[in-house]
Amino acid sequence: MPTSHTIGAIGYGRINRALYEYVEADPDFELAYVYVRTPTDDLPEGIQVTDPAVLAERPVDLVVEGATPQALDTLGEGVLSASDLLVLSGSALVDRDLHDRLEAAARANDAEIYLPHAALLGLDGLVDARSELEAVAIEATKAPSHLDFGYTDDVAPEDVAGRTELYDGPTRGLCELFPRNFNSHAAVALAGLGLDETSSTLVADPDADGARHVIRASGDGFDLEIRRDSVIEGVTGEYTLVSLWGSIRRILRADEGLRFV
Repeated sequence: MPTSHTIGAIGYGRINRALYEYVEADPDFELAYVYVRTPTDDLPEGIQVTDPAVLAERPVDLVVEGATPQALDTLGEGVLSASDLLVLSGSALVDRDLHDRLEAAARANDAEIYLPHAALLGLDGLVDARSELEAVAIEATKAPSHLDFGYTDDVAPEDVAGRTELYDGPTRGLCELFPRNFNSHAAVALAGLGLDETSSTLVADPDADGARHVIRASGDGFDLEIRRDSVIEGVTGEYTLVSLWGSIRRILRADEGLRFV
């Protein structure tokens, strides 16, 4: 029986390792390639690619970018010349030039760009209510050991002696400080009021044993609040791995039955 859905992947960190396991367990899916900077012993040699040109030469149903904002900047347009693209490094879209280049590439090639809800919930509700939204705020609480301080000189792990508010302001600013940690905040902002009109707060708590996100949205006649707690390893929570596979299956219409919109 031929494979129904072909997947490409950029990067082979924790998220795409989980994706590989999901695909391997489902005969309707094939992982056509994984783009890596250097070969790894953890993948079959036949699916590893290190030449960026391959991304434009091997069309697949969907490419999952699970690398870094820099990789999306370098490789995104090539992917969109041949395939649809699921962006996990949503914080990269705070760069207005990159945002515009990717959208232009998608239009030129009749391709789609998808942003998953990943660690959070409620993107559908924000999109539906976008024209009526008056305020959207996201509060995140994580242990400092689960934050990547390597992209900023403004804050450092030694700034956290106890429960400490490290950031409170527009979501764009948080994504610039911690581009590997708050891709889902970027997705929430882009789904609703935008990166500059959405508010993000980051609390670092050495006693936190997981990741907590609270989304609050309001408009004329409604107030919404969603809280999500998840076990986390490194910079990625367990729920992200589960939700990503569900998002991929919905994009590719891999399941029969009711469609939830």
